[in-house]
Amino acid sequence: MRALPHLLALFFALLALATQAQVVVQGRVVDDRTNESLAFVHVVPEGEREGTTTDIDGRFTLTVARLPVRLRFSYVGYRMAVVEVSTTASNSVRLERAQLELVPVVVYPGENPAHRIIQRVHANRKVNDGLRNRAHRYTSYSKTIFTADLDSAVVGNPEKLAALDSSDRRAYDWLEKQHLLLIESATKRTFSPPASEKEEVLAMRVSGLKDPSLLGLAASTKTFSIYEAQIPMGEKSYLSPIGPNSTDRYLFQLEDTLYQGADSVFVISYRPRSGRKFDALQGVLYVNTDGYALQNVIAEPVEREGNVSIKLQQQFRKVDGRAWFPVQLNTFIYFDGVQVNKFKVFGMGRTYLKDIQLDEPIAKRELRGPEFVLEQVATRRTEVFWDSLRTDPLEAKELQTYFTIDSLFEAEGLERKVRWLGYLASGRAGLGPVDILLDKLLAYNGYEGFRLGAGLATNDKVSRYFSLGGYGAYGFQDKAWKYGGDLTLKPWAARGPVLRGYYALDVAESGGVFFQGLRRSFSSESYRMLYVDRMDQVERAGAELAFRVNSSLRMWVGSERADLRNLIGYQYADPQNEQVTLLTDRFVTGSISMGLRFAFREQVASLPGRQFGLGTRWPVLYLNVMQAVPGLWEGDLELWRVNAMLEKTFRLRMLGETGLRLMAGMADPKAPYPYLYNLRGTFDPKLPIAAQNTFETMRPNEFLADRYLSVHLRHSFGNLLFKSKKFKPVPVLVANAAWGALDEPERHRGYTFTPISGGYYEAGLQIDNLLRSGSTGFGVGAYYRLGPNSLPDATDNLAVKLTLGLGR
Repeated sequence: MRALPHLLALFFALLALATQAQVVVQGRVVDDRTNESLAFVHVVPEGEREGTTTDIDGRFTLTVARLPVRLRFSYVGYRMAVVEVSTTASNSVRLERAQLELVPVVVYPGENPAHRIIQRVHANRKVNDGLRNRAHRYTSYSKTIFTADLDSAVVGNPEKLAALDSSDRRAYDWLEKQHLLLIESATKRTFSPPASEKEEVLAMRVSGLKDPSLLGLAASTKTFSIYEAQIPMGEKSYLSPIGPNSTDRYLFQLEDTLYQGADSVFVISYRPRSGRKFDALQGVLYVNTDGYALQNVIAEPVEREGNVSIKLQQQFRKVDGRAWFPVQLNTFIYFDGVQVNKFKVFGMGRTYLKDIQLDEPIAKRELRGPEFVLEQVATRRTEVFWDSLRTDPLEAKELQTYFTIDSLFEAEGLERKVRWLGYLASGRAGLGPVDILLDKLLAYNGYEGFRLGAGLATNDKVSRYFSLGGYGAYGFQDKAWKYGGDLTLKPWAARGPVLRGYYALDVAESGGVFFQGLRRSFSSESYRMLYVDRMDQVERAGAELAFRVNSSLRMWVGSERADLRNLIGYQYADPQNEQVTLLTDRFVTGSISMGLRFAFREQVASLPGRQFGLGTRWPVLYLNVMQAVPGLWEGDLELWRVNAMLEKTFRLRMLGETGLRLMAGMADPKAPYPYLYNLRGTFDPKLPIAAQNTFETMRPNEFLADRYLSVHLRHSFGNLLFKSKKFKPVPVLVANAAWGALDEPERHRGYTFTPISGGYYEAGLQIDNLLRSGSTGFGVGAYYRLGPNSLPDATDNLAVKLTLGLGR
């Protein structure tokens, strides 16, 4: 028994020693100036080899032998810090940015170890790119805040706070309590290579909005793969640092080597080589020697262009010891020039992936239907449901954001005003139970001049299953009224076939082409209507059934009666025999038609009340076929017409962007002028404005064809060739060509035109964005007419035009 106290003392001593060996230290690392959490900071006890790195939220957990302990914090672009830690939790570490000037570095072949590492990463990209090459499922939780940068020099500094004027101080006090906007979402995503996928929104909430479906696509967790050759960010595409031959364009530097058990992690910074002009990224890559896979990624554009810029962070983990896969994603959005008083506005989104399943069998039925689905029920989840999804509980400032912004929006009726942003994109503005049809308000063309009108259609507040609409308009140049109406039946709301019946008395371009499903364009092609001065009055009534066969194919079938009249002198000559020819300017047809839009692997989004395509990387085909049948709907003409269009935009590494459009048509050779083809010329010396996908040197209505093929090719170099801080011209090469024929030109009287024969060719050079005013860019283009249809006088073949572009 005498030995018992000694044994107990030894036991407790060993227990204390074991406990000391398992001290777990936790904390967060932030930027000293902005308070931004710093992801992937290396944390290691001083004098030791192995440590840890902060996660994407800047948090770290590290087991140490005892307290206190001195921890060394190192991070690319920041001064190394050594901090003594004496507590296990709530340790906040602030790192100061290093004031380093980047100077050109000359690295000779064979002397840069980072290049060898990057080449191995590229060689293993297919094995390690789980996002694109492995079947997977996961659930996600995302939280995005939009807030103001309360400068850390002001936060907690009484002197700086006292220096703020009363307006800034009120803004500071308000912003310190809540954010400007908070968005939460949770999704379930399924993917099967090469491109079958589906993402369903489990829950979504937006501060201030009772119905957040307006921002539904913000819930998508689809992101880029850093292993791709081109990295899309916003509207631009950047050369990947892991792409083929990236070491020729980027300068890589080995900044540090970390140790994780038997593996090493190479910390490699990258930026474009000096003198290289291309859309480049900069940042840091963490390469794990286990498979030479990327473990962490930081990427942002080298140059912030326009009013919005983005910075991205990705963290990867080896799932189930089998394959690397992203587990956390950060997105930072910076709004240049947007401020609340003196405080700049920015956004920060965090996405956490969990319940990740790799290489599991995925049945085809799991992937049927739209690729992105947001049901109304997902916008009405309870707090209990949300608590089961969140990675961490909401902070006090986030809870206050919901309370304050919800109250503010309700008191001021701001949700209704926010919806106008969606209306501008959809072309409809809600006004109680009806929508204002925005595209009916104002237009201009060469025939009507200014066209002023109004249009209304009932919306879901009346019924989800039908819509009744109508419009009226007046042309100030042709001095004529137009009007029409339609009834749309939607038996399965937004998801099934749609049947539309319509009537209209309006005008239509003579010899023009129309395709169902063609989205409204905000490109310079819309300027073509300035030159359209040959139109026909048309009274039409008909019905059309629209349906989606699958995600790639949409179809339309219909029938209509059209009574078309020309009021500006055209007459169609219909020879009855050698002595008698009938002349008419009125054409009545009863027709059946079929149209389709085929976009291979186009993704479809289904939101409450609507479905729409999200685009595709493949060419898009449009086809329209019409057959007029004598006697159908009292029609007296027999004719046919087939139109087709194929378009695609190619992003070429290091060369810019190429747009290609092919258009073709074939019509009954005996058809009247309105059913033939005018070939879309847009050169008028009195109005020299360039119009994309038209013939810049061809006069309007110069040629007529009953069959044709046209090619429109344009290549934009972007800012690859010329770039300075304020002067950023964009060179664009343009080439257009057409081939066609007209068998019976003698049938068409009263209009001047030339039957096209041989080929029509033109080439040109545009310098866009020479000057900017707000969001509008001004430039100049010169185009020259070539080939058998060129004119005798060389100056008549030259067209010099103004180019106008909207956007960045």
